[in-house]
Amino acid sequence: METVSQPKPRGKKKEDRLDASAWVSAAADQLAESGIDGVRVELLSKRLNVTKGSFYWHFKDRDALLEAMLNDWRRQATLAVIDRIERTGTVPKDRLIRLLQLPFRARSPHGAHIEEAIRQWGRKDSRARAAIDEIDDLRLRYISRLYIEIGHDEASARAHAFIVYAYMRSAADMMANEDPAMAGRIEAILAKTAQ
Repeated sequence: METVSQPKPRGKKKEDRLDASAWVSAAADQLAESGIDGVRVELLSKRLNVTKGSFYWHFKDRDALLEAMLNDWRRQATLAVIDRIERTGTVPKDRLIRLLQLPFRARSPHGAHIEEAIRQWGRKDSRARAAIDEIDDLRLRYISRLYIEIGHDEASARAHAFIVYAYMRSAADMMANEDPAMAGRIEAILAKTAQ
């Protein structure tokens, strides 16, 4: 009996193919390196060493990628962080201290560069600006809630949240080359606000 060989599938093996998240991650890295004008399908294809066809398998167009990138930033840099802190089940003061430690984690400087690039983009793009406004509001409300749980009134909680958030936005970038002991001293000062 004669066997007929099946044609081999063309292209990369399934496990070697990129998924949409690889494109989103590469786009965020490209954004941090060269701004929004550098986030182009051609450059990303070269960066990922694939054809542009791979991009169009996952995204209708560049706008769809940009939307996915903003959604990913929202999910990773805010919602997942809040969820991780909340799952610790600790008292509000301890959750606040965990939050204050975030800028000093190993990946924080890279995340800070991506966030700064998104904020730069938001200065000239209404979609990015809307995403930034939403994220800022989510973060401020979460920090305010921690202060309310600690026992502050709403106005005091909002003011404390604003100070903490302003610190967190700049700390990862400013403290990258600072003595680690400085981070501990700053954290101790800010932790006193949770009294």
